[in-house]
Amino acid sequence: MKLNKSFEQATYVLTMLALQEGHTPVKSQVLSSVLDVSDSYLKKILMKLSKAGLVASSASKTGGYQLAKSVEDISLKDVFFALELHADVVEFKHMAHQIYDDAAHVALVEQRVRETLEGGLNDFYARLDTLKISDLLRDDVYEEGVIDWNARAEADV
Repeated sequence: MKLNKSFEQATYVLTMLALQEGHTPVKSQVLSSVLDVSDSYLKKILMKLSKAGLVASSASKTGGYQLAKSVEDISLKDVFFALELHADVVEFKHMAHQIYDDAAHVALVEQRVRETLEGGLNDFYARLDTLKISDLLRDDVYEEGVIDWNARAEADV
């Protein structure tokens, strides 16, 4: 399975915000600088995370992005759905009609494929829901945050 880069970026943005010292806001430029990714692309990801209620943003001189939920309450499924990577409907072009003359058989074939794909997706989403962002962090580092990403980004310049 190949996931697009936004899933990885979103996951690590959330971990960075969890690790931010004092959980103070972090600007997108700082996040993109530390992750070495495009700031404009990261802003699109942050907008989706914000729309999903995973991060909050404040536009001010000292503003930026912060977690809107506890890392114990954010799963990889939440990230996946926030980025709109999920597929809720299995659609067919009904190509089976090109192979089979029997409409009843075509319906059965499509039903079997649909049930299998939907079952697999449900299993996948359930598995994603078992891993929380907190599971990616050491227990002793995210209660108050331990890294000042702003200072780190300035040091890297």
